[in-house]
Amino acid sequence: MAYGAPVAQVRLEHVTKTFGEGDERVNAVDDVTLDIEDHEFMILLGPSGCGKSTTLNIIAGLAEPTAGRVLFGEEDVTRLSPHQRNIAMVFQSSLLYPHLTARQNIFMSLKRSEPSRAEIERRIREVAAIVDIERLLDKLPSQLSGGERQRVATAKAIIRQPTAFLLDEPLGALDAAMRLTLRSELVNLQKRLKTTMVFVTHDQTEAMTMGDRI
Repeated sequence: MAYGAPVAQVRLEHVTKTFGEGDERVNAVDDVTLDIEDHEFMILLGPSGCGKSTTLNIIAGLAEPTAGRVLFGEEDVTRLSPHQRNIAMVFQSSLLYPHLTARQNIFMSLKRSEPSRAEIERRIREVAAIVDIERLLDKLPSQLSGGERQRVATAKAIIRQPTAFLLDEPLGALDAAMRLTLRSELVNLQKRLKTTMVFVTHDQTEAMTMGDRI
């Protein structure tokens, strides 16, 4: 399966995001122009409040820029919804449905596309193997560790075959040992899928060891 295809260059052109009015007006993102290349692992690094997550949300379509444009390849997606942009996000919290098993949570990403039952099972098995959660598919989130929940969330993102993966401090809630393990696995996963990833972090070590560019 060609995960992540088609992969498009992501381009921000003079993107600004302003909150508030008058004396309370704040530029959370201030005139950012950035090219993220096909298959690149791009890191957005900085302290809390510097605009990393806002920038990521603008790429995703979860926030609309006050000024500027977002392009995927040659297509202007600035006004498109997240679903129309075909992106997948992984957050610091795994955001799994607590009453559904890992298998059912992963399946939720396929509900709009309505593939056949056989295709659903094949794709779930395939992504489960990629992130090493085959043995966890019938467990509820409450039965999983933090690292295991993030693996399920990652599988849920992969199965959609998105144009780009956007990761907002996905390792922040994990202990040091698990962070180290998943850090390496995410880098290997990105190379294997040959997809574009944008990864937000405030951790300089994480940034230096993971990204193609910061």
